[in-house]
Amino acid sequence: MTTTAAPIVAKPARTRGRPTREEGEALRKNILDAALAVFIARGFEAASMEGIARGAKVAKITLYRHYETKEQLFVEVARRAQLSVRERLGTIADADVALETALRQIISKLYDGYTHPDYLAVMRMVIAEAGRFPKLGRAMLDDAAHISEPLVDYLQRLKDAGQIDIDSPYDAAAQISGLASGAGRYVLLTPGRHPASRKRWVESLVTLFMRAWRKPG
Repeated sequence: MTTTAAPIVAKPARTRGRPTREEGEALRKNILDAALAVFIARGFEAASMEGIARGAKVAKITLYRHYETKEQLFVEVARRAQLSVRERLGTIADADVALETALRQIISKLYDGYTHPDYLAVMRMVIAEAGRFPKLGRAMLDDAAHISEPLVDYLQRLKDAGQIDIDSPYDAAAQISGLASGAGRYVLLTPGRHPASRKRWVESLVTLFMRAWRKPG
């Protein structure tokens, strides 16, 4: 008896729907990474959306679907670079950790974030293009306040516990961040990457704040 094989029916190709959230985030990160590389290599004026799309390996229409203009993309790259410092800072130590130890950890993390080559390159471009982006300065200040939130909370807890003598946790956090970043000098002069240079700067700031804030007794 001969058995007739059932005909093979081809399955319809899977229709590509909307990308998942994870896929969308990965695409956005890919675009921003490519934009950062192009802006650093060519500067804002010489950078092109075509070059960024090529670097991200996406079609120009895909790039324009996410960012309508080069200016909009530049603002996003700049803010992302600053918020990366907040990610590096992570969780601030508990109030029961020795003040000197906590300060050393905080200042070290801030220093590493503010002296990262990508961060410095972006900040130099932001300063150069400040006139072109009047709203960017305000956005960057708002982001700086966001970066300082955990540090402000930590200093407030120490102040409430009577462990440090400061008038304003907000001002104290700004002082730590400003000096950890080199008080602007690293934007003009690239910091030495030698571990000894980093340690010397961090330890000098730990000593400064310990002497200024620690209550006697």
